Amino acid sequence: MLRIHKTTFTRQCRWVPAALVTTALVAGCAAVPPETGETREPQAGVSVADQQQQMPVIRTEHVYSEYRQTEVQLYVAYPTGVSDLQNLPMVLYLHGRDGVDPTPIPYDTLQALETEYHNGTIPAFGFVVVDGGYNPWWHDASANGQLSSMLHEELPRWLQERGLGDENGLPFAVAGISTGGFGALNYAADRNLAGNPVSVAAELAPALPVTWEHMQEKNVFADEQEWAQYDPLRRLEDLGDTPVGVWIGDADPYLPGSQQLVADYPNTPVVSVLPGGHEAAVFEAVGSEMVQFLAQGIDQVS
Repeated sequence: MLRIHKTTFTRQCRWVPAALVTTALVAGCAAVPPETGETREPQAGVSVADQQQQMPVIRTEHVYSEYRQTEVQLYVAYPTGVSDLQNLPMVLYLHGRDGVDPTPIPYDTLQALETEYHNGTIPAFGFVVVDGGYNPWWHDASANGQLSSMLHEELPRWLQERGLGDENGLPFAVAGISTGGFGALNYAADRNLAGNPVSVAAELAPALPVTWEHMQEKNVFADEQEWAQYDPLRRLEDLGDTPVGVWIGDADPYLPGSQQLVADYPNTPVVSVLPGGHEAAVFEAVGSEMVQFLAQGIDQVS
């Protein structure tokens, strides 16, 4: 069972009006880092010196995926000053509809990884992102290829070759934004069924339609039966007891899906509803809380 520090996290299952929510909002996205990870383009409104202090090391390269039948970007972020990367605990972060550009992870979350580590509030860990293409829902019936198989079969090898993750190249946790949240729940369920569950799963504005009419608008699944096969809300029992954190806007069109997740799944120790829709105002406001939540899962790594 995940140990939640009650002074930091509470089960805020309150679907409240925006005026009653006091979470600060930070807008903006990270600039695209070059492939070397050594220098970065300046972020608008942020000095180069400040950005270098606030941003973690970001490295990208391309690897060939048999399951996608193409080269894909492999993106790794970890705090500056971490000298020993061998078996660095990793979080798999699944991106949303627009892919890896301009950034697959919100700037606020990347900044929190850096600042929380240097403040001593979290141990060292990193994020790994693999490019699932445009509008991925992270399943094997995807028009972009067999995305779930890529995550389960190829990603561990790529991490293991780079000395990252556990001894088998597995991430200790998973996180996802928007359509990546749909995929993250399924990834966590698959890992649990395989006998090697993730420690925690973090859901940022997860795209969880609750009606076929809403899902059909996304042009992802051939029919309602195929959607039902992959719908993570229909396989919550497969999660076992994996702690799931949820952050979403009070005007997000996917809010009913998060409400259903919280109502039907008993282990959601962090539920935060912020003012805003499916937009940067929400995405860029949860970094520190999400990073701290994910970091607690490192205690569960054997």
